[in-house]
Amino acid sequence: MRSTFVPVGQELARYVDRIWTWEGVPEELPSLLPGTGAELVFHRGSQLTAHGTDGPILLPRAHLLCMRRERWRLTADGVVAFTAVRLRAGALAFLTGNPVEDLIDRVVEIDDLMGRVGRQLSAVLDDTGDLAARAARAEAVLRRYPIHRTDLRIMAGVQRLYRHPAATRLSDLAPALGISTRHLRRGFSAAVGVSPKEFQRLARFQRVIRTMLLNAPSTAMPVALAAGYYDQSHFIKEFHRFAGESPGRILDSVPPHFYLPSVVSRQTAGTVPSRRL
Repeated sequence: MRSTFVPVGQELARYVDRIWTWEGVPEELPSLLPGTGAELVFHRGSQLTAHGTDGPILLPRAHLLCMRRERWRLTADGVVAFTAVRLRAGALAFLTGNPVEDLIDRVVEIDDLMGRVGRQLSAVLDDTGDLAARAARAEAVLRRYPIHRTDLRIMAGVQRLYRHPAATRLSDLAPALGISTRHLRRGFSAAVGVSPKEFQRLARFQRVIRTMLLNAPSTAMPVALAAGYYDQSHFIKEFHRFAGESPGRILDSVPPHFYLPSVVSRQTAGTVPSRRL
């Protein structure tokens, strides 16, 4: 397995975490687990099949992945190679006028999501050249893409739950943002596809996997408690809910790159979105 990535420039960093590649054999493919973000994936190698609750799905050459509740096992008939644009938590809402709840846990072709710009991205990223050069061309395409109007109060709530899932009390979130509880729930469904409570659970789950993979502690419980789980029973029950397997089995098998921390950009922290992506 070989994986590389490049960070994006300051203008896009508030939306895009990184542009990255993955190459390997089918046996190295991970299961796709529920999470908080989204990926635009452009395949160059063998076509992949996703196996979920609705049976096998042949993935298009260019598509969106936005997993929230489903778990997909991936298979392929030959060498796998793809380039992906990893979107930050909440950023998918800036790409589409459709509610994100209509896009989660299903295959959405890039053409249907982004139209002509999606086809341009496919042409740029469906290549074998230097990643940095391809990423620079992809950034130029994305900078011309107009963003969709989004409630920045909801986005502030998304970022708070993503960064501090253990320290954030849901009962305090709506008042802190200056909105009603009903508006918060509706806004989260539109912006990230799930309720604030479920998003918090996803952020907590991701945090444990990421910390365990990067730091390899001897036991998961201190990590789980720091992420906001009440006790061992709570942690194992929630882990099975999202992963379908025990923590030990998942943490022994998932390629680390899929769960690396976000690329932090100090220059863009706390800024207001521009007129274009």
